[in-house]
Amino acid sequence: MFKRILRIALHGILLLLVGLAGFAGGLLTLGGYSPNMLLELVTGQTPLAKIKPYLEAIQVQDRDAALEAWLQPDPSSVIYQELRERRIQVTDELLALQITGYTIFEPEWWSTCCEPGITCQARNAGMARVRVQVLDAQGKPWGYIFDVVTKGLYFGAAEGNPYRHWQLRDIYPRGEVPITWTLTSERDPCP
Repeated sequence: MFKRILRIALHGILLLLVGLAGFAGGLLTLGGYSPNMLLELVTGQTPLAKIKPYLEAIQVQDRDAALEAWLQPDPSSVIYQELRERRIQVTDELLALQITGYTIFEPEWWSTCCEPGITCQARNAGMARVRVQVLDAQGKPWGYIFDVVTKGLYFGAAEGNPYRHWQLRDIYPRGEVPITWTLTSERDPCP
């Protein structure tokens, strides 16, 4: 009799957990997120999680760690040389500033599938353009843009918003032109 009651209780707990997971997944979807985004957050596969190690390495003056955090450009790419030079130049520039702090702002999410452009739903994004402000040793603010992209093509909702692997791809001073994702937008289409 005790085993039967225990089995019924365990079955009830399992159903409750499945129901709660479904409810949480539904709430994520209503908020413009996908359940995979929670998994990305837990496993450190977010644009923020790719930006922070770079900035932390810059703060402690660790050039090698900073360069390691920024994806090495593909040597077969037509933009290899330009991106390789920027990677070294921007890293050395930030090291020279001796940054004492930084602020990472909300990403501008970009769809990379079908009709590339800004998307109002992070779950559909294959690229995040993130504004970052750093403070130099004298407290002067400097603005930079960090472009973080998914590994491989990301088709968003067209393939069910799968789990993404993010990579730090390009960093440039505010006002300069991006190398890897050359599309820009003057307005925010998201309310």
